[in-house]
Amino acid sequence: MTASKRGSTGRRRFLAGLAAVSGIAVAGCSSPPWTDDETGGSFPVSEVASVLSPSAPRIDGPVPVRPEASAIESALERVDELVAPIPDPLTAEAVPNGVVRTSITDARDEAGEIRTEAADATGPGLYHAFRDLRGARSHARRAIATWSAIDDETLAGDLEDEHGELRPRIRDQRASLAYRGTDTDDELLRSALYYSQIESALDRAVESLGSWEIDEGATVVDVGEAAADLESAAATANGWEHFADRYEATLDEPIDLEPILRGGLERCVDRADAVAFPAQDDDWFDEIDVGDIDETYLEHILWRTGDAVTDERERLRDAETSGDLGTGLYHAVRFEQAFRAFELVRDRIADGSVALPETLADVRREREAAIGAAETARDDVTGPSPGALALSETVQRLEWADQSVQRLADADSDAVTSLTSEYGDYVRVRASLEALPEAVDAFRSRVLE
Repeated sequence: MTASKRGSTGRRRFLAGLAAVSGIAVAGCSSPPWTDDETGGSFPVSEVASVLSPSAPRIDGPVPVRPEASAIESALERVDELVAPIPDPLTAEAVPNGVVRTSITDARDEAGEIRTEAADATGPGLYHAFRDLRGARSHARRAIATWSAIDDETLAGDLEDEHGELRPRIRDQRASLAYRGTDTDDELLRSALYYSQIESALDRAVESLGSWEIDEGATVVDVGEAAADLESAAATANGWEHFADRYEATLDEPIDLEPILRGGLERCVDRADAVAFPAQDDDWFDEIDVGDIDETYLEHILWRTGDAVTDERERLRDAETSGDLGTGLYHAVRFEQAFRAFELVRDRIADGSVALPETLADVRREREAAIGAAETARDDVTGPSPGALALSETVQRLEWADQSVQRLADADSDAVTSLTSEYGDYVRVRASLEALPEAVDAFRSRVLE
């Protein structure tokens, strides 16, 4: 059966199956249903770990601004202060309810793990450590609030008062953003990265508080989770207030960047609108010049690669409409990357270089090619910029694919698996990494015009 001969009924069946496939991908299953009548290899689970050598490179996210050591110390102290009143160990005598006791203990342990890692950070890692401490504070607050709610019936009301003060504060903080910086090339890209990060962080905080509530029948665990959401939002607000001060301190004779960034974003939107990428409907495969595809498995790989193009273009347009310049410029580079990755995958499928993996060597070669592309991109995409953020997040997708393989390797050694989902992940990640340097160049040419 080919792409051109399958017809509308087959296409509808394929599209309807995508929802089920997405659930399988999340669950980490390596044998999607469309491979039942298609030819591919099956491998002993005991051997699949060999795919994971060599190790994938670690590429941390770019750093637009560094926190002061005092800010790190304050966040660490906040975590310590929150958990200090909780008995350690927390015994059944202190908290008879096992569910509640486990919730408190787990939250405290998670806070401690993040705190320990953050306390050891140095250099550029301090930026990521400071941001990660938001999670440590959230877990610590969940632990102490759950513990306190056992005896304190007024805690829920206090949290509601805290929410009433915190939400307008963060909304004002988000609304008052002003795009300032220096108009040299590297500084413009750093500013775009900085504003994309602050916009997304504050947007998440505002959204989390918008749906926040404590029901009348809330348990002490529910109260703890509500308190954790407040702590996370407060840590976000405090953290980005500090980053804003630090960012401003790095600027030499700052100017208003809004017209410059807006002009760059508009050119990126114009480019995205000009790209001839058809709507993903029943006729999509016939319109993308891929030729005949004999396997639904390959259709799925190509469809998911095309999904990213559609999604990034929509996010880019939404950001421009909302006036979120940093976010828009980030999605602009992701659109350039997604479209080029789609072309690479389409052409590889058309020429037969992507197929159901017959051997573990097929999977290993695809992964090794992805690692090589990551190393090349790391050398080409440097400095704090939206492109560098796209690089780190794409490499994270490679790590997720590796984790899926590792989960299979840790399973029953007598089982067999096909690694078809993981192979498809490596195909898409490889293309995204191979496409990134050219995508960044195109993005820079438009933004820095």
